[in-house]
Amino acid sequence: MSISLGMIYSARVITLCLCVTLGACGFRPMLQPSAQPSNVTLNVTGVEGYLNHVFYQELEQHLALLPSTEPITVTVIIGQSLYDISYGKDATALRSQNVLNASYEISQHGNLLRKGKVDAISSYNLDRNDEFATLTSRMGSDDKVIKALASEVAREVYLSMTKGTPS
Repeated sequence: MSISLGMIYSARVITLCLCVTLGACGFRPMLQPSAQPSNVTLNVTGVEGYLNHVFYQELEQHLALLPSTEPITVTVIIGQSLYDISYGKDATALRSQNVLNASYEISQHGNLLRKGKVDAISSYNLDRNDEFATLTSRMGSDDKVIKALASEVAREVYLSMTKGTPS
């Protein structure tokens, strides 16, 4: 079986169209790391999977705007806790609270610039009759709280680079 010139041309056109279309909509492969700022080394531990990925991507986007050209290392350990905060008359939980906390260390050339903890809190409804609604609410809460936590850690990095007072 021989490959005609027309088949090669159409395959190239299709590939080009896919690249332009996916690039225009902001597509980024989820598990492939994006271009990290060359002056920042990120170490994120504590949560796995989707939350780790979203935190890393959000923090990376915030830190891409750092004014410093000096290399820094940001180490973050994330913890998550879920608490029931509201109960019905029959003692079933109606609302839950999602708490994420991060311990961070920011260092430059081996010298500790800043160390501390930040928190982000969100809550979501629990529907005992609809498990899908509860799961959707929790996933929305997870997204909201992990992005807020990344913003807080980025703020601390900015403060340490501009020699702000420690928190």
